[in-house]
Amino acid sequence: MTEPGTARPGRPVHAETLRALLGSSRGLLRHARGRYSTDLLVAPYRDEFQRVWRTVDWVPGWFQEGSAGVLYGLIRDLRPGCVVEIGSYLGRSTVFFALSLRQVGTPGRVVAIDPHTGDRQQLEGLSAERLPSFDLFQQHLRVAGVEELVDVRLATSLEAARSWSGPIDLLFVDGWHSYPAVLEDGRAWLPHLTGAGVVVFDDYVAYPEVRQAVDQLASEGLFHLWGSVFGQAIGGTAPEPPPAARRALLLTGRGLARSLSARFRR
Repeated sequence: MTEPGTARPGRPVHAETLRALLGSSRGLLRHARGRYSTDLLVAPYRDEFQRVWRTVDWVPGWFQEGSAGVLYGLIRDLRPGCVVEIGSYLGRSTVFFALSLRQVGTPGRVVAIDPHTGDRQQLEGLSAERLPSFDLFQQHLRVAGVEELVDVRLATSLEAARSWSGPIDLLFVDGWHSYPAVLEDGRAWLPHLTGAGVVVFDDYVAYPEVRQAVDQLASEGLFHLWGSVFGQAIGGTAPEPPPAARRALLLTGRGLARSLSARFRR
């Protein structure tokens, strides 16, 4: 009989191996849950969403399909005339917004704001001060066929905000992930949201600095924080979310657990 704590006689199972197996299992469960959540979210418009995502997924970056599914639903609800993106990097999310506007048939435009001096993770990981990304960003817009739908602002968020005066229907904040930077972005851009405007802050869950800043902005009354979906904070001018946001919050929270339970009881 095998002794407890051994895989077979004479071969102990190391704690590191057990931790790795446990971590791998948790990762698989998270992936499966995320995949199922995404499938549920885009089910009412799966084919049209996939026509957009097939192109977006060829652009390098960290913008994920689940987040795209939430935002696609919001674009269908809001029919935004103006989408402002703070932080574009190589254009993955920029291409998504532009293709989505075209797909749903709204004449809106994307304003893409980025100094294109490098992504924080890359800069810190490579101990670099600057990694220019503008040329590749432009090429991705060009090959995706969305150049005419994007107003490019080669500037920092605050530089662009100084001359901004128009209304914003959908604000996507994915700039520098530090507490001061997120506070500055929010204070500069949130006042421009329309009465039905929606804001999404990327990496709300992954970065404590981002989460602290977003919570601070909500406490200042600059927007209503409805919750988080796929690690992103989602909120808006109105106290209650629009249908797509409400559905996303339900399916990725306790509502998802209930849905999964019901599915496996069949």
